[in-house]
Amino acid sequence: MPGAIAYLTVGGVAAIATFIATPLARKAAEHFGVISAPGDRDVHELPTPHLGGPAMLFGLLAGALFAWLIGDFSEVFSTRSEILGVLVAGIVMCGVGVIDDVRPISAPAKIAGMIIAGSVLSLVGVSLVVLRIPFVDVVLLSPDLAALATVLWVVLLANAINLIDGLDGLATGIVAIAATTFVIYAIRLANEGVLFEENPGSLIAVLIAGVCIGFLPHNAHPAKIFMGDGGALMLGVLLAASTVSVGGRTDAAYSGQSFFFFAPLLIPLVILGVPVIDVLFVAIRRIATPGL
Repeated sequence: MPGAIAYLTVGGVAAIATFIATPLARKAAEHFGVISAPGDRDVHELPTPHLGGPAMLFGLLAGALFAWLIGDFSEVFSTRSEILGVLVAGIVMCGVGVIDDVRPISAPAKIAGMIIAGSVLSLVGVSLVVLRIPFVDVVLLSPDLAALATVLWVVLLANAINLIDGLDGLATGIVAIAATTFVIYAIRLANEGVLFEENPGSLIAVLIAGVCIGFLPHNAHPAKIFMGDGGALMLGVLLAASTVSVGGRTDAAYSGQSFFFFAPLLIPLVILGVPVIDVLFVAIRRIATPGL
């Protein structure tokens, strides 16, 4: 089981790599005109680049490479198909998002990208097989239902993060908190012998946290750059993969223990839910009250 130093180091590498790459992404955004102009209802007052996705992807890959090199996560990389599948899904989502940032694409096209990313996760075994319904029972999903549930989970989290991007530091900070909380939760399960060492969930979560922490100084108010769809959609699929790895594949035999195995699915929803619900209520109020 990797120690705290290993997790902190991997997260630190991801953070530093993202921090260094972000100014380059900002310059690229300015060069290609990928700029978010301020509107009447926006917080930012100046045109702001929104091409943070490539920098965040660089930080993710740098952190993953470092984790592979140091050997502490050898068990995770022993089943390379899973961790590689997660990285491929992240690359797919980042690519789709960057395309939309540079030249907006239709909503169905973005949903198609999310479906592809979710399908990649299912194909490599990162799938929502075990669904614990609070205070009811554990449901074992069939392969078809597991794949569908995984795709829906990816779509839900990706859109939730994308919805709150654009407010200085909000999405980045919230996802960093969610990922850090989840790392602590996953490590506790591993220390109790419930989570196997080859499970990639905690490694993915610490990479997410590192990427967000590295991006946050550039994204905090006043934001110099937004993550854009490339970053938001990528974080969504990564957070989905992390939570599914830990909470969606835990053997039902453990369900009677004091650990709530539906918590991995609730943690991101609870943390992301507050700003998402607030945004939805504001949108509904504006629709219901023209001119507001």
